[in-house]
Amino acid sequence: MTTIEHLRAEVGELRDRVDSQFTTIAAHAEIARQQAEFARGEARADLDRSRDTLIGLIEQVRSERDVHEPGSVPGPSAKATNDRIAAMERRMAELTRTVDRCFARQNELADTMTAFLDTVLAEQRGEPVAGLSML
Repeated sequence: MTTIEHLRAEVGELRDRVDSQFTTIAAHAEIARQQAEFARGEARADLDRSRDTLIGLIEQVRSERDVHEPGSVPGPSAKATNDRIAAMERRMAELTRTVDRCFARQNELADTMTAFLDTVLAEQRGEPVAGLSML
């Protein structure tokens, strides 16, 4: 085999490896894009649920503000007001938990995708994966 033929063969092999790595990176990028879209969808669903909860709270306040016990001063009774406030506090606590859960899930997904991409890139470069140790 002549030097030129040998060089052509090496360049061909190198091109094949680069094409393979490009295909692998493109596939991982598509997976990451799909996961990001999924996370956005989940966040949107959580946001919609939170909005519905908030609208429900507003509607509940509107319906309960006109509660009046006969024989008491005009306006809602103290018991009705206290019950309404307690219900609103419970619903707001639920809303806060939902929003916190949404943010936690988004952070977990972001951390997972970062670790995944770091692993893929380290593997392609022949480097050790960050955060792993050989004990």
